[in-house]
Amino acid sequence: MSRMVEIEKRLSMLMEKHRHIVYFITEDRNILQSVFAEMADTLKGILQNSVDGTLGKILQTANRDTLFRVASTNGVLADAYEVFPLKDHFYIPEGIFHREENKVSREQGSFPAYPVFFLLNDFHIIRESAAAHFLKQFLWAAEQEEQNYKRFVVLFLVSPIIKLPEGFESEIEIIDVPEMDEEDIREFLFSEAAKEYTKEKYSYRKKTELDIIDQKRIYEAARDFKGISARGIQEILADLQAEFGSFFGRSEDKSGIEANLYQIQKARKRKVVELKKEEAKRDSTVTMKEPGSPIAGMEGFLDWINEIKEEFLDLETARRYGNEPPKGVLLTGIPGSGKTQAAKKAAEQMGGLEGNVPLVQFRMDNLLGSLVGDSEANFKRCRKRIEALAPCIVLIDEIEKTFDQNSEKGSNDVKMNIFTALLDWMQENKKQIFFFATSNSVANLRPELLRDGRFDMRFCVFLPTYKELIQIFELHMKEAQRRAGGSLYGEFDYQEAAAVFLKEITGYAKEQKKYMFYTGANVVNLITLTNRRLKKKMENKKGGFSKEDFQKELLETAVGGYSQPYGITNSKDIVTFWLNALENQYTNAGGLDLFPFSAYDKEQCKFRKEDIPKRTNLYDEYLFECISAEIENWDKKSR
Repeated sequence: MSRMVEIEKRLSMLMEKHRHIVYFITEDRNILQSVFAEMADTLKGILQNSVDGTLGKILQTANRDTLFRVASTNGVLADAYEVFPLKDHFYIPEGIFHREENKVSREQGSFPAYPVFFLLNDFHIIRESAAAHFLKQFLWAAEQEEQNYKRFVVLFLVSPIIKLPEGFESEIEIIDVPEMDEEDIREFLFSEAAKEYTKEKYSYRKKTELDIIDQKRIYEAARDFKGISARGIQEILADLQAEFGSFFGRSEDKSGIEANLYQIQKARKRKVVELKKEEAKRDSTVTMKEPGSPIAGMEGFLDWINEIKEEFLDLETARRYGNEPPKGVLLTGIPGSGKTQAAKKAAEQMGGLEGNVPLVQFRMDNLLGSLVGDSEANFKRCRKRIEALAPCIVLIDEIEKTFDQNSEKGSNDVKMNIFTALLDWMQENKKQIFFFATSNSVANLRPELLRDGRFDMRFCVFLPTYKELIQIFELHMKEAQRRAGGSLYGEFDYQEAAAVFLKEITGYAKEQKKYMFYTGANVVNLITLTNRRLKKKMENKKGGFSKEDFQKELLETAVGGYSQPYGITNSKDIVTFWLNALENQYTNAGGLDLFPFSAYDKEQCKFRKEDIPKRTNLYDEYLFECISAEIENWDKKSR
């Protein structure tokens, strides 16, 4: 397995470096079983100098699959919690290493069945003072064993985060175990497939001897299992083997597995989803989100996603043109403009609906721990989990709220450490990890995020245009109709109803001198409130709402102030957002750009009218008239 190559290299040097403690940083509490299986020869080399007689011969002849069990059942591998009185005084009992009655046999080179390997899971839960005392005593006792009796003992510590007392780092072999990637999972599944054949009394099959169809199905299963721990995979395999006799559907199986192949695939995918949901409940930092979300507008952004997705999914395509895989995108927009939905849509366009590109939400605020070093350790743990899912899209929503450059110092130092670690990760990222960060503000973003090399592109989402608003209305009216089982609205054209509303509301806005300009979130709220008001008025009327009913109530809801558009409540934010996006050279995410940065004369604080796209409707004309004047006035005042 690829992740074991570096581990084996490090373990093979233990005796030469006189390292008696190995610290595995991993969430896999059964990591030692995998290590014993993959590095049987290396560990047998340590045992050869520490165990002889009949037991020594048994250990030397044990194969990779039985070494862990033989060592455990014969006391050569011991659970440190059972051997050492860790709950009491934290000392190394004399009898573990130095019983007087065994002194002669030791001097003659005959070793009793005392532990050579010790396993201590969840080391991070031991309080620091006790851990320091225990490690100090173990190192002293282990060195005495090596010097006086030429017997080499090893303590394996396992923990999801590193938590060592100060001063021990140089004396301990610290191994940050990578999560299983797709290649590791494939190798693991090939091993499990061989056991299936053996169990059913078929001949043992190596990877190269398996039927081509079997190999293909194992590759497919490995894709399903990406991002799941080894223990989680084993649990699902056990369930599938108990239910179907196989986790992938062997072509040689005589029990009709071929006919149940679809059921196996369906059950496997279902169990994977269920396990990920369970894990998400336990981990509030890294959660899986469903890809795919209908969005309206943002044609410029979605066109760019289509352009770069081949380079993201196929490394050879990227490197053929001298590029690395795309690193990510920053999508900044006014609140309610559909940025999170855009991330889901991007995951869908990059293959997410087929399970090839999962969408992972990285909740940075939830990393913060109460103890010194906890937050940084949590970040490393989450980074490993995410890298195991590659290729994937990592959503960091509202990134400015976590890393606001106006935050106060003091408690913010921990956030800065996390921020620096994130920037390093983004800069060094060579894997197929696409960072998708959203922000409601340009001004509060730290300048380090905007530096080249962090994101491939920076898009901004401004107020939707007339055409985009009609698409948004249609999208959410269809969604309301779907939720109602097709019985909410009568037979009428949703786009036509939206066009009539925008014409009427713009006429009203001009007359009242109001900024009735809507975001996508405003439209959703307006439709919801309209449907509720209609429900009260028409409870006894059979059938759905007619076009006339809906259009009348939609306008009354808007005019009556029940739903306040963003143009009225946040006109200042709209203007300052645009000016900050201009200053930081963002690209418009939409199709029609009513306020192109290239058409703005910074020196004159004025739009060049001849460079502005032609407006073909009343809404866009009024939108440009009001907002352009506000932008020019605000820019002049702030000079």
